[in-house]
Amino acid sequence: MSREILEYINRDGVLTNIGPNAREILLQQAEKEFNRGNMEDSIFHQIRLLYQSSQERYRPRSFAKDDSKPKTMSADEFLAQMNADEKSDLPNNALIQYALKSFKENGSDVADLVDACDIFKDIFDPSEGIKKIQDICKQMPEEWAVLQLCKGPITVTSYSKYPKIHESDAAIYVTILRHVRTCDYSKPICLRFNGVDQKELFEKFASIVVRFKKCVQVDPKEFSTTEAKQYYWKLLNELNSFIALAVADLKSFLFPWNFLFMGISRDAFTPCNNLHELWQNIDTFCDQHKWNDQSRVLLSLAASNACSLTDLQIESVCMFFTDDSKQQTMACELLQQIREQQQQKTATIDLTKNEDDKIFKCFPCILIVDESLDHFYWEELNVFQEFTRVNSLQSLWRLCCHYRKNIQQGYVKVNITDGACLINPENNLPKMELRMSTFFDYWLQHWKKIVGRKPTNEEFFKDLFTHSCYVYAGHGSGLQYVSGRNISKHLLNSVVFLFGCDSSRLHTNGLYSELIGAHLYYHAAMCPAVVGTIMAGLDSNMDRVATEILSRWIAPNSGNVLPWAEIEIISWMKKGIIKPAAVRSPKCSKSSQSQSPRTSTAYNMGSLCAILACIHQRAGESKFYNTVPYVCRGLPVWNCHVEPLPLK
Repeated sequence: MSREILEYINRDGVLTNIGPNAREILLQQAEKEFNRGNMEDSIFHQIRLLYQSSQERYRPRSFAKDDSKPKTMSADEFLAQMNADEKSDLPNNALIQYALKSFKENGSDVADLVDACDIFKDIFDPSEGIKKIQDICKQMPEEWAVLQLCKGPITVTSYSKYPKIHESDAAIYVTILRHVRTCDYSKPICLRFNGVDQKELFEKFASIVVRFKKCVQVDPKEFSTTEAKQYYWKLLNELNSFIALAVADLKSFLFPWNFLFMGISRDAFTPCNNLHELWQNIDTFCDQHKWNDQSRVLLSLAASNACSLTDLQIESVCMFFTDDSKQQTMACELLQQIREQQQQKTATIDLTKNEDDKIFKCFPCILIVDESLDHFYWEELNVFQEFTRVNSLQSLWRLCCHYRKNIQQGYVKVNITDGACLINPENNLPKMELRMSTFFDYWLQHWKKIVGRKPTNEEFFKDLFTHSCYVYAGHGSGLQYVSGRNISKHLLNSVVFLFGCDSSRLHTNGLYSELIGAHLYYHAAMCPAVVGTIMAGLDSNMDRVATEILSRWIAPNSGNVLPWAEIEIISWMKKGIIKPAAVRSPKCSKSSQSQSPRTSTAYNMGSLCAILACIHQRAGESKFYNTVPYVCRGLPVWNCHVEPLPLK
């Protein structure tokens, strides 16, 4: 691609208006560069294309001191939203010229903020872009591991509806942007995954949502018969097996590099860690055999996770590094030796420690996910790992800059002491309303609640969005009651929970266009984290998962209530009656009853990502279709009100 074409495509107004076509051009160029061996050029184009199109309209603008007032539009943004006819009429339109002049005069106030988001502004040389990426990744919290997932180009993109594009197969590019050795080796690394099974893999994940909808589209009159009930559960059991198979296929497709979906070990930041010795052994081996930096980093990542690798994985990884059979054998022996040392160390762990302390041994892993891959269940690759998702490196950097002062040990520190909830605004989910209302009355009596009616626009921005936490429980994402564009024009700091079908799923209107989702608007308003679903769910099971997440992450108003896991769940789900369970959950110690839930580590957890990971472990809800939909988007957040950060 010539420099002139690249500069033209990357120009703000052009990029926004041609949207998906610009994305596809950059995607094809990324694949060409990868095929030529220009990995860094390919990475530059991949990162650029994930930020294209209308995301330019979500760029941060100047926030008024009064949070209820909208933000100011810049001149570039104003021009970007004009069509060709409006631009041609611009010289003769005195009113628009005056508006542009006003925007430019006010633009100096937001220049720094805009630059913090548009990291590639005026950068067209890939090598310069890679240096910018390295600089940004070095400035991110040292605890973060960051991976980017990008789908390769497909020929039908500009001519098909999105469901068809969903199932179209292409290569998957996994780019390692931040890792445990970023300080010394900061260049990003990209791996491409393709094979004969990729077509079936994409078709499976594309069909899950359709299969689920067929399961639940049952006539209520017919459902009363025994045969109909048996058929209903038969379909759901088949769906559960189908999802489990799709997840297994995804793991197989990424073999042997599944271990890349692992965060940086917490031991790396303890005084007695042996990483220095480990890196010395890796560096000595690589220097001896003249391996390049890419192999050095990948070998280091394999070594740091050696205890989780099988012999077959180790052999397959080492075959990637070199064709020399002797070097492959020596590398295998090195990793096996490291694995044995790690397993011996793990065996000495004090088993009396809190169970969660033993499970979550790593800091969060942040996934930058291409819109064409967002329907994949990436969190299932490692259910003992904390994950969050973002849609682009630029969006991650924008949120990181905004919350930099509050980030410690890789988490945004929050204190959830107040909140607001909107329950069943359509007033047609009576059972859900009963369950969720009784939960909030029991656990969070002091919260602002709007139940069974639609709020006004003023109520949204003065009563619901002004608290440290906002919970929506109803149909969809709740954007049918408040404008997403209106949300993006405000500065909000709430952690957002959207408990509805497809509440955090990306979707499109009509032919191929950039996908939109509720979380994009909340992140544009600077909400640090949004929890939602990427497929539909069953009402009662969604309420159960929702209350498990909320009760574990947020302390109740009273210290005299039992942990939510100790209530009689069936009585609550069917009748909305909250009473102690006859048999207490083994996960909740009896001693915790006399403690305030705020100080009880037996139930509450500070890390929101860790609680989402617990959901994916299926300790409570055992079915895949009830657990895989839940994702956390944005930054990792830690509620210091229920648990202090673990490290000094």
